[in-house]
Amino acid sequence: MKSAVLFLITTVLLVATPAHSDEAMMYFNLGVQESVTRKKIEYFTKALELDPRLAEVYEKRGMLYYWQGKYQLSIEDFTAYTKLAGANGESYRMLGMGYLKKRFYEPAVHYFTLAINMELERVEAYANRAEAYRLMGRDEEAIRDASKAIGLRGDPRSRADAYRTRFKIYWQRGEDKLARADYRRSVELDPRIVLWRYPDKRYPSPEEISHLGLYGIIGIAFVWIFGKRLRPPDKN
Repeated sequence: MKSAVLFLITTVLLVATPAHSDEAMMYFNLGVQESVTRKKIEYFTKALELDPRLAEVYEKRGMLYYWQGKYQLSIEDFTAYTKLAGANGESYRMLGMGYLKKRFYEPAVHYFTLAINMELERVEAYANRAEAYRLMGRDEEAIRDASKAIGLRGDPRSRADAYRTRFKIYWQRGEDKLARADYRRSVELDPRIVLWRYPDKRYPSPEEISHLGLYGIIGIAFVWIFGKRLRPPDKN
């Protein structure tokens, strides 16, 4: 009797699993195609409810959670992803970023180091670990990692982050010449970054310059239109 029951359960599971997997993939594809973040997460969550072995879904949902600022959920998803898909430099780096945002600097450094050990030329991991070291007060190690990131070829935005980390340390130390040089290089590499107010000078971003240009065009048009309307009549 027990053997018959066990056989029946096994048969049901074997029949049901492919159907669940197909449905899970349907929700996964809906999530990939969806443009609204909230809906994407809903589809990915439904896919994982049907098939919790879909490693790529954890990775994609983990990234969405990270950009939403839900760092603990992002950590949980990337932890699940590494268990299912195996470790890689980017998943370790994202775990480090989650802990960095939560201000848990020791585990952040741990995961950034794992990422670097897997990919020795990974500029993003060096730049991220440099910032973690800076926040821990380990300035020399932060400068070392930032300088390493700056010297590598790779993502300009990550190299800009490395310059910014080094700038903050030089500025706090009162090394104004070095601080200014790193400040300018960070802006040149990534004009999109939020600019800080330097002690005696603020460097405008391209976006700010373009806005000023737009306001100037509007102002000129305003003067031209109303100037013509208010022009005094000809004496003749």
